[in-house]
Amino acid sequence: MLIVPRRPLPADPDLLAHQPAPRADGLVSVTITHLEMGRADWTRRSQPPSRAISVTHEPPGSVPLYREIYDAVGRPWLWYERKLMSDEALGGLLSRPGHELHVARRDGDLVGYFELGDSELVFFGLTLPYIGQRIGPWLLDQAIGRSFALGVETLLLNTNTLDHPRALDTYRKAGFRVVRTENTELQDARVLFPDLYRHR
Repeated sequence: MLIVPRRPLPADPDLLAHQPAPRADGLVSVTITHLEMGRADWTRRSQPPSRAISVTHEPPGSVPLYREIYDAVGRPWLWYERKLMSDEALGGLLSRPGHELHVARRDGDLVGYFELGDSELVFFGLTLPYIGQRIGPWLLDQAIGRSFALGVETLLLNTNTLDHPRALDTYRKAGFRVVRTENTELQDARVLFPDLYRHR
């Protein structure tokens, strides 16, 4: 059984201090950084975590499980795109060939997850209680290794300025290189889903 938070997640003010205050127009300005890595560029940085953590490849198409995991990991970083998808559309995406969902757990508690799609590391993250324990680099190595085992030659990902303040540095240390950046405006999850963010 997977245990996930069902109430608003507590926010660490320092961890989220880089995120701008909500705007009246419901948008937020971000810089998106696109990165890539070839097989020869991978720098394995991690040591096995001190706690016993399992990583499970989940069966495709489990929409309720996916929604809970996506929210538990992504809410602090204002992820919202998958919340706007219908169950039918999301189920179709999760069942596509080349898509994989891998969930990290400790004694049934959700630690984090990574999501692969073709040659992309689509989503990657930890729940707040497990951040800062050197689990991130280890789980990132699991994601990279799985991608290359599937035959990916060049692994892609992107991060933005709403994500964890050390996310970009973590990816670069693993061997990813920046290929381009773009400045844009996204919808603000705090405005789209005010009940989920009232604690902030």
